[in-house]
Amino acid sequence: MRSLYPSLVLALWAGLAQAAGPVDLLQLYEQTLATNPVLKGKEYTIDQAHAQRDQALSKLLPQVMAVGNYSWNEFRQDRGSRFPGYTVDGYAGMRGVIQARQALFDLPSYLGYQSAGASIQQTEQELEAVRMATTADLIDRYFMVLEAVDEMSYVEGEKALTTSEMQRIRRMYERQMAMVTDLYEVEAYYQTLLTREIEVGNAKAVALEKLRETTGMPVPDLAPLARDRLPEVPGQVDEWVREANTNHPALKALQYALDAAETAIGSARAQHLPQLSLQLSEIYSDNQGYDNRPIGRYNSASVGVQLNVPIYSGGEIEAAAKEAVARYQTTQEKRVERQREIDKEVRTAYLNARTGRAKVDSTAKEIEFREKARVAQEKSYELGVATIVALLESKKNLLKARFEYAGARYDYIRSLVALRLWSGSLSLRDIEDINGWLAGAKPKR
Repeated sequence: MRSLYPSLVLALWAGLAQAAGPVDLLQLYEQTLATNPVLKGKEYTIDQAHAQRDQALSKLLPQVMAVGNYSWNEFRQDRGSRFPGYTVDGYAGMRGVIQARQALFDLPSYLGYQSAGASIQQTEQELEAVRMATTADLIDRYFMVLEAVDEMSYVEGEKALTTSEMQRIRRMYERQMAMVTDLYEVEAYYQTLLTREIEVGNAKAVALEKLRETTGMPVPDLAPLARDRLPEVPGQVDEWVREANTNHPALKALQYALDAAETAIGSARAQHLPQLSLQLSEIYSDNQGYDNRPIGRYNSASVGVQLNVPIYSGGEIEAAAKEAVARYQTTQEKRVERQREIDKEVRTAYLNARTGRAKVDSTAKEIEFREKARVAQEKSYELGVATIVALLESKKNLLKARFEYAGARYDYIRSLVALRLWSGSLSLRDIEDINGWLAGAKPKR
């Protein structure tokens, strides 16, 4: 059933891709959850962990084995000195054995079963960490496309204005009202815009390919960002760090790994302890005596208790315990390393978000002033008190400010997502919130 679900999603997505209208972030998120190979592979590791726990449990459950044997035998026996020769008998032999064993006291196997249970919880938290990382990557790639789309619209708008300006200066030059250098400068600026258009078009195509990699399907038009005023950075940095230390699935996974490793130490050391088991068996035999000698048919049943007392195994148990201790200490250091990394990433994301929020406001103000500066330069050029170079420079600065404003908005959203990611709280609700900022997006469920 699990393998059928992605196929159904792919079929539905193929129809969606052919339908009119842009696709929003929530739709891409659902598609990614259904088909992303990294997520699907991690889900199978959970199945693997469950199977390993079942294997550990099997050592504590009854063990039943049946063995059957059929043979054709030829028995030759010396008849003695008085009667030289041999007595030869041919006969069939059959033997059947049914054995049952139930562990009564097997501490190593019991601790191994507990360790396997902790490993399941570890893989579940690892899946959650991968899901959040994949979600953050999806959002990043989604806004990479939108950023390229915005830049393309700015370039196309500037191209349209420059085309009109170039035609006007060309007519003025033909009437000897403008210098040829002015015409050359405008034509060069127009060519710069064409070059920028090529670069932005390639950036958009690359971003769409990255989005295809994440979702597994070609992506049609995307719903654009429609919200003008983005939210402020919530909370304080120390609050985010505490939340990360408590909730981040990577840290939870390593804690479960520590629990599994600690239990494995106990399991290894428990190999020194006696093991007690209940033994039951029944034997059916017909002409299967010692050395397969003919013997009358018989049945034998037995019930007993078996006690195994390890005495010396060449140092194997001590070595296994040392290995388990080293694995535990290694996992413990990995958890400390991971916690420090998460603390650093949370604080970095928070600082980037605060800076990004201020940059959004600053670049918005810069656009206002750059637009005024361009209008002033246009009037000055028309009056002959400014050169075409100064006018084009103001146009370049305005276009650059627009690029920076678009980039600042998307970078700020990425910083908010990174803050959620590293704090371990990135969820479907965050996807729905961000999706609500898009034009024509689906409402929350």
